[in-house]
Amino acid sequence: MDTLNDLNERVDAFVGTSSFDTPAAANDQAPIDVPAEVHEDIVASVDFSEVELADEFTEPQVAVTPNGLLPMEPLPIDGRLRKAALRMPDEIEEASGFTLFGRRIKSLIYTTDVAVIRNSNADAVFAVYPFTPQPAITQALLIVAECPVFVGVGGGTTTGKRSVQMAAVSEMQGAAGCVVNSPATAEMVEHITNIADIPVIATVVRCDDDAHAKVRAGAKILNIAAGKNTPQVLRELREHYPNLPLIAPGGKTPESIRETIAAGANAIIWTPPSAQQLQTDMMQRYRKMKEDATPVISRDDVPIIDQVAAAEVSQVENMNPDVPIPDEVIERVASIHERVEERRANRGLKPSLHGFFFRGKKR
Repeated sequence: MDTLNDLNERVDAFVGTSSFDTPAAANDQAPIDVPAEVHEDIVASVDFSEVELADEFTEPQVAVTPNGLLPMEPLPIDGRLRKAALRMPDEIEEASGFTLFGRRIKSLIYTTDVAVIRNSNADAVFAVYPFTPQPAITQALLIVAECPVFVGVGGGTTTGKRSVQMAAVSEMQGAAGCVVNSPATAEMVEHITNIADIPVIATVVRCDDDAHAKVRAGAKILNIAAGKNTPQVLRELREHYPNLPLIAPGGKTPESIRETIAAGANAIIWTPPSAQQLQTDMMQRYRKMKEDATPVISRDDVPIIDQVAAAEVSQVENMNPDVPIPDEVIERVASIHERVEERRANRGLKPSLHGFFFRGKKR
């Protein structure tokens, strides 16, 4: 092993100095030029993960104004009345999102209520309803929405040629994408992709051959609707399709939303409380204010809607008939149907559905 003196001698012979402390200018020998070229195979990088920045670089920037120090970041803009809009859960912002026509989408609101759609801050609308798709409904949603709208075009009750036509009409109306239900075949997905220039969102319930076939047919986004098994199905699909946008319902709690995102969902479908639930919650507040003799709300103090409290209100328990049916009307109609059922029984026919409905209604 070389000693310290040996190392010094080797350095002196190369550099041309007698010692480390002797400057080159004090020696008669001219300094040796050492090339500083780096070989092209050598990749240099700097790791800043362990670097601690000074406080002046981490503190938020502020500006000096006549009103004092104000943050440089622009303040959010809300209207005087629309500041009580229905807002998506903050946990959805943790999702990676996916890009559609240059727009980043992380949250989708699952509703067809035009009032809720108009007063929400969702990135997109997931407009699927349990009826046959109709262009009039699609047009109404597109008029009120201030963000992209994904409309359902069938796949279950409505299928085949009509679903393909609905997808084409939805594109002409301005829809951003069309959603097909889980019973839709891969062949129908392929027909839609061939005729419409908007992405097809295919609904799947498990990671199986049907899901893979829909992706091969041209589905650009998969909507995972597997109930309690949604996180597991998300993980399985993510292993097969690392770059395919996956969307899924995130549940009602922050924990379930984070679990869905961690499982592989790029965007979260969130079901808001209905307008009836929100109205019921608001009226309960107004009644409480009246009982407590609280002053009338000023125009500059609009109450913020409590989404959680409103969502826990049962719609059925708070919906009463506007006009009650008189007992004599029920008795008269029930008597008529009883006579009809007697005639059907005498002829050997089965009881009608109307008979089941009015059975026991007579008082």
